[in-house]
Amino acid sequence: MKKLFLFCSVLFAAAMMFAADLQYSLKTKDAMPVYKCGEKAEFIFEVKQDGELVNEGKYFLNITNGGLKVLDIVEADLAKANPVKFTATLKEPGFILVLANDANKKRIPDPVKRGTSQLSAGAGFEPEKIKMVYDCPADFMDFWKANRKALADTPVQLTEDPRSNKDYKVWKVTIESLNGHTLHGWLSVPTGKGPFPAFVQVPPAGPGAVGPVAQYAKEAITLVINVHRYASADNWTEQAERHKKFAGNYPRAGAGSRDTYFYRAVYTGVDRAINYVAAMPEWDKKHMVTSGSSQGGGSAIILAGLNKNITALAGNVPALCDHGGYKVGRKSGWPMLHGFKDADQWAPYFDAANFAKFIKVPALISCGFIDTTCHPASIYAAYNQIQSPKKMVHMPEMGHGSTREFGREQNAFVLKHLGLAK
Repeated sequence: MKKLFLFCSVLFAAAMMFAADLQYSLKTKDAMPVYKCGEKAEFIFEVKQDGELVNEGKYFLNITNGGLKVLDIVEADLAKANPVKFTATLKEPGFILVLANDANKKRIPDPVKRGTSQLSAGAGFEPEKIKMVYDCPADFMDFWKANRKALADTPVQLTEDPRSNKDYKVWKVTIESLNGHTLHGWLSVPTGKGPFPAFVQVPPAGPGAVGPVAQYAKEAITLVINVHRYASADNWTEQAERHKKFAGNYPRAGAGSRDTYFYRAVYTGVDRAINYVAAMPEWDKKHMVTSGSSQGGGSAIILAGLNKNITALAGNVPALCDHGGYKVGRKSGWPMLHGFKDADQWAPYFDAANFAKFIKVPALISCGFIDTTCHPASIYAAYNQIQSPKKMVHMPEMGHGSTREFGREQNAFVLKHLGLAK
């Protein structure tokens, strides 16, 4: 009887825990929440239990300028209303991010896991008018020309990879870049009759790639270069171990000077690899697309502005944009360099928004309205600098990630500009 009682008690407790689970929702009234400055965006917050609206509990809805500065707080008393409807606006171009907290002012986790950890909703106000903060240094391109020249004759070392197959040959790539920084990656070339288009990628932040971009390898030369100093492994487990052991806080390594900052060697080295591909007889001399996400998306902007062999770019939630955004009260793009000494003096040389000014090829960019890693305002600050044909894809309910719809559009864009669209 005691065991039965204990068993029933456990079941009852579990049932009570399940019944006590609350379902939260925070969204905008409009499916595409983009407005003129001064217009009001309407937000809707509701709480349910077992699918039914509840009538008790208090919550705080923090209206922020991209999560950096709280502009207003709405106290939601469910005893008075559920759903809770409220409005917010901006007088200047930018994005609002509403964050939900419970009565103890603790974050409410996002149950949908849309790329952000906290329940949130966003809205944009004339984002096409957002301006980057840092001015482009007068010697910006001279600085990068000097870096490129320093590496112009550096050999790109190739070692055949055992994953070569009947469709394409694979080589491991090694480049001795600046500041003793050795870059590693993979180059693949189709075995069919060329010439071929070329695809270039820098992976998103994290461990990096462990092989070539197989998605396009049968029909295009593919080049993927990791940003790290350590040699790339051939499998994810070993790559993750190396990243944990050697990477450290790499996006901020060497911060404090344009000559020592981590990404100086990265983009100079990747640029050298691109020039190597451009000199290959297998390249068709017409199609070279760079595409990536987050760090890779920012890299796509940077490389398209830096290297004229690039013929199109696609960037999903690009990082490394608008490093000076914090100066006007909004979030700077990842990796948020404003906390470093004399950032105003060297960070502009690594701002994707400055490279965007030199882009002359088609561009496809996306932004997530609830992205707290690469805030949409920082992305727009770079996007608005592009003067060539371009398209921005809004993802209102996405944080730092991508929707399937944009993934399909990005792939179609890449295939089109590789000359491979069927």
